[in-house]
Amino acid sequence: MCYNGRMERVQALFPFPEYVKFFVNRKEEEIFVKSAGYNDFHSVKPQFYARTQPHCTVHFLFGGRGTLNVNGKAFSVEKNQIFLLDNRCEFSYYPAPDDPWDYVWFDFGGTFAAEYLKRCGYTPDSPVKSCPNAAALHTTLYALFARAAANEQTGYFEFLSAFYLLMSSVAKEDDEPAFFYHDEYVEQIKRFIELKVLYEDFSVEYLAKSMHISHSHLCKIFKKSQGISVIAYVNALRLQRAAELLEKTDFTAREIAYMSGFKEYEYFLKCFKRRYGMTTTVFRMGNKR
Repeated sequence: MCYNGRMERVQALFPFPEYVKFFVNRKEEEIFVKSAGYNDFHSVKPQFYARTQPHCTVHFLFGGRGTLNVNGKAFSVEKNQIFLLDNRCEFSYYPAPDDPWDYVWFDFGGTFAAEYLKRCGYTPDSPVKSCPNAAALHTTLYALFARAAANEQTGYFEFLSAFYLLMSSVAKEDDEPAFFYHDEYVEQIKRFIELKVLYEDFSVEYLAKSMHISHSHLCKIFKKSQGISVIAYVNALRLQRAAELLEKTDFTAREIAYMSGFKEYEYFLKCFKRRYGMTTTVFRMGNKR
């Protein structure tokens, strides 16, 4: 097969043909992203030989088309499609010479990896999936990889969130949504909340955007996993901080409300009394250190 590695593109998606980000020493056992990257085969030389790998992989095509071979069976893949690979199949893939593809990919593993592939409908006989929300996915993934390649701050959880978004775009969700009920993902949401909860401009909308899921889906999965709403969890953390400040400092209740992340003082007083069964003044008198 002939491949013209010098084919010029009208407009490159990124100013670089290849990018890889590794995540080493992850401690999660159930699911983890091992590495992620971007390849533009207008410049990158493809590999045609059959091989295996010790992990699973998901790819999303930004553009172009190509061929995927899994266990000797060929599949066509084109723009806005996803193809998946497990850690047992023998595979090869390469771009079309006249329309080379470019894609992002995530290598992942863990004890739940096979279940994730199953939820996406993957089998070695059905590794290619159409993506119904390709435009939104394209925008999110492009923004993430562009920032990462520009050496802007991009952490593991941002890539993990993008991975979940990519997988959920083709997951079979019957009565139970496949991925976001995963306890580890909800724990990541909780960690993010704990980092940002004291900021006055923190909101559920901001949280959903940062975790790359919809507001309604975020609220649904959090309530199902934790038994309380996101707002209730956020307020509990803020009220805990407010109680500590009332005990240990001489700041006024109004100052403490804002320092604890509450925008409205009256709302803070109402929440505090509901939580502790007393006003801030009575609480401070009985607990001041």
